[in-house]
Amino acid sequence: MTTGSLRRIVYGLAACLPFLISVLGLSACGDRAELPRKGFVMGVALDATDRGSIQLSVQFFKPSQSVTGKGKSGRAYINVRTEDQSVIEAVRDITIHLGRKAQWSHMRVILVGEELARQMPLLDVLEFFYRDHEPRLTSHILITKGRAADYLNVPPYIENTISQQYFQSEQAAHQLSGKTSRIDLLDLALQARSESGTALLPYLYLQNEDRLTNPNIAGAAVLAQGRVRTIVPSQLLEGLLTLRNDYRSGILEVPCEGKASAPRLLQEDAAEVLQLHSRMTVKVQDNRLHLIFRAKGYVAISEMVCGKTLTPDDEVKLRDRVQRSLEQAMSESADWMLEKRLDLVGAGNRLHETNPRLWKSWKEDWPNRFARSSYEVHADIAIITTGTNAGKPIRSEM
Repeated sequence: MTTGSLRRIVYGLAACLPFLISVLGLSACGDRAELPRKGFVMGVALDATDRGSIQLSVQFFKPSQSVTGKGKSGRAYINVRTEDQSVIEAVRDITIHLGRKAQWSHMRVILVGEELARQMPLLDVLEFFYRDHEPRLTSHILITKGRAADYLNVPPYIENTISQQYFQSEQAAHQLSGKTSRIDLLDLALQARSESGTALLPYLYLQNEDRLTNPNIAGAAVLAQGRVRTIVPSQLLEGLLTLRNDYRSGILEVPCEGKASAPRLLQEDAAEVLQLHSRMTVKVQDNRLHLIFRAKGYVAISEMVCGKTLTPDDEVKLRDRVQRSLEQAMSESADWMLEKRLDLVGAGNRLHETNPRLWKSWKEDWPNRFARSSYEVHADIAIITTGTNAGKPIRSEM
């Protein structure tokens, strides 16, 4: 055998070595955990009981959704309920009913009853989900009006499970309408443990109409000093999210000029927010906090019923009306926030970063300090499109 041939054989074996090692690694099962021994959790509901314990309701995905040969379709999920003094004990009791170990890595949402969230520190209630290695920090948290367990019994519209529907609805309501907030386990811990110590959580409630139960996600629950303190009305969320630089998209209602006393039906234009960013400046004047909010965004006109034409001058007036509407929404939310003494914009966090010595002296009395703050709001809006080539109302001249 020549030297060249030997060299080619050695090179060939070296090239195949990584492949051989990877094949050997696939020859054994890692943790030997079989799928039939696991129950995949889609959603969780936590409630307080009259007995001083915690009720845990868990929604599991059900792999078999139909009965072969009979043409009957079943639910794609099953709900299991346990109760104990701690969440981990209630979790371990799941095996008594299900005969499987709960697998938490696919969990979509955690629903917490409003009563429990007001009674106990929320992070303490969720301690298990932070410490266990299976739950993901991207799981979303929602506060429910009434018992959280009842919301897992609602049949889903389109999704296989109602847990997945809540997960999708929360994201859509936040990103497309601006009617609620959006938070996961990681964001909740960061906001609750910040210097301001506040967080916004989506609010879930049931609406009964025509014998149908409709779950709605609108408004937000305010977490302060560890517990849920109050609920932000949905009509204030757009302005509040703008102040927090968390407004993604939605519809701005722009009242017609000179028709304030008329019914609002068809008495206002509408602008779709395409992009919106805001920033907050924190100043201290005469031993008092002064907040400056500036919002800049781009909108498209969705409905225009107030005017008959849209000349360049009319477009400037329309833009001014859109800006005033946004500034009014921001002001109403700011007034509500100061009245409730809730720093939902992170002013305390900003003051701690820029002037830690002053923050140290103000921190103990921060809610009262914040309530005495002054503020100003500014909006800069550009109209990108009117939605038609004509650039004027579709209706004909009257």
